[in-house]
Amino acid sequence: MGAAIYLAVLLEPKIRSTSVELEGGLLNRTSKLNSLWITSAAAVTIGTGMALVSMTPGRSFSDLGSGGWGTMILIGIIATVIAFFVSGGAGAFTAKLRRGLESGDASEEQLASYRRGLSMLGYLNAALVIVAVATMASARYA
Repeated sequence: MGAAIYLAVLLEPKIRSTSVELEGGLLNRTSKLNSLWITSAAAVTIGTGMALVSMTPGRSFSDLGSGGWGTMILIGIIATVIAFFVSGGAGAFTAKLRRGLESGDASEEQLASYRRGLSMLGYLNAALVIVAVATMASARYA
């Protein structure tokens, strides 16, 4: 959760506020590594969540969608899976932006479009992660 918020709220706006040369250099050095770490962390989080659901005393996957606990966990799982795919979309925008900055062939309008798309997906991903964590954490009280 922290990585999604850090990237969307702190890092990405700071990178955009730098020069084009510095932005390109930062993206070249960090984008592939960030994508690998974020995807790996998401996969581990999803796997761990599934394991925890299966180990919850008195609960099982058959409870998903029924009752307070099952509904909250189901909402969290759906938000998590959507966030996983949104993160992939953000990775694609990052790659387009990186290639556009490297080649110099992309127009300012294209670069701005890639930046807007990346920013929107970053905020969407952070919001989905917050929803997922909040619903799953509150499920124990439902």
